[in-house]
Amino acid sequence: KAYEDYDYPAIFQAANHLITVDLSAFYVDVTKDRMYTFGAKSEARRSGQTAMFTIVDGLARLLAPVLSVTMDELWRLLPGEREESVHMALFPRDLDQWQDAALLERWAALAAVRDQVNLQIEEKRKDKTITANLSARVTVEAGGDLGALLAEYRDFLPTLFGVSEVNLKPSSAQAPAVSVDRATGTKCERCWRYVPEVSNVADRQGLCPRCVEALAEPVSL
Repeated sequence: KAYEDYDYPAIFQAANHLITVDLSAFYVDVTKDRMYTFGAKSEARRSGQTAMFTIVDGLARLLAPVLSVTMDELWRLLPGEREESVHMALFPRDLDQWQDAALLERWAALAAVRDQVNLQIEEKRKDKTITANLSARVTVEAGGDLGALLAEYRDFLPTLFGVSEVNLKPSSAQAPAVSVDRATGTKCERCWRYVPEVSNVADRQGLCPRCVEALAEPVSL
């Protein structure tokens, strides 16, 4: 709509918000652990690659009119069969398949808790309680629908918050309460998470079980 109206400030603001807030500060930050440390064939890493491919393909199309040369260079580096130039391609279509109001509401609630966690982590970094996010252990007290939602995502919360450990506690309060202290355990030398134990095997010494599993996967050349 902004392109049809030649409203270029609106185009820039929408694209800038998507790239800096939704992608860089949230999605890419949350998924970097799986992209860097999971096995190349793991479902979690492959799903992240698929999402990133869809995102970059769409951004290349949408930004081509204002970043003509850059987006065309990017287009030529993308995998798969495609038009010779991005300027011969159409804007993204069939976007209704991505609309899911319930999913957006769920992730808005999770992201709000993540924002609270980030504030507490920053305070603990300032007073030297922790040195990095992965050296943190987070405790969240929540009840009601939010408590149930967090419990459903219990295993994913350390990844969402970018920390090594998350504890959930029930609460009767309306708003969640977040506290941060130093994580226990041993630091994995590969993914930098603090875990209960690491390997003592010669060629995997100092690595957590997840990293040992990832490195056991054969790499195709």
